[in-house]
Amino acid sequence: MKSAPLETFIAFKSTTPIFFSIIDYVLLGRELPKIKSVMSMIGITVGAICYVNGDVLSNAASYALCVVFIIFACLDGSIAKDTINRYKMNSWSRTFLINLMSIPIAVFLMWFTGELSYARKFEDVNGNALKFTNRAVLALSCSCVFGVGMGVFTMLIRDALSTTSVSVVATCNKFLSEIVNFFIWDNHASLDGAGAVFFIIFCGAFYEQSPLRKKEKVEIDETEALLRKTDS
Repeated sequence: MKSAPLETFIAFKSTTPIFFSIIDYVLLGRELPKIKSVMSMIGITVGAICYVNGDVLSNAASYALCVVFIIFACLDGSIAKDTINRYKMNSWSRTFLINLMSIPIAVFLMWFTGELSYARKFEDVNGNALKFTNRAVLALSCSCVFGVGMGVFTMLIRDALSTTSVSVVATCNKFLSEIVNFFIWDNHASLDGAGAVFFIIFCGAFYEQSPLRKKEKVEIDETEALLRKTDS
């Protein structure tokens, strides 16, 4: 976000459904996407290519970071879906455990990036003294509330949909982010780049979730029936 426009991130993120559709088929028991869904993902890819060709504000380092993000996003989505399928618990518990496990990672990243030393001195990354104004405290509080809410609803969506469908939903809801971006930040893509992003979101709206293969569906139904019997 610091080195490239928001549209660059959206364009690269829009390619994740392609990788997730392969993961769904190979590892998570889904059928291959139908023709309509394939055409949707092709349109998403074409939009991403058009964006990159017209992107003049990003550089090779920005693209490399986006590729790293895609790798970790695919790992995160796949592991999360497999965990949800294996271990039955409510969305609040899943959100709590994820936030709990993220604490040591956040501390490590603070140390690795040098932010921990600034925090000890009560300074920001520019060396200025931290000022806890009412506006800052309100923004931080809202961020925490919205973050927890997003985590809970993300778990609900991941429980109900395949990993590919979740990634398509995540891509399409960037429509609102794109609108807000034009009013808040000054770092924007060109008009052609913004058009490519909207084309990506438009294509994503036509994706249809692939059903489970018969064998996997029977196994899931049997597992759910066993869990209901155990609870009773």
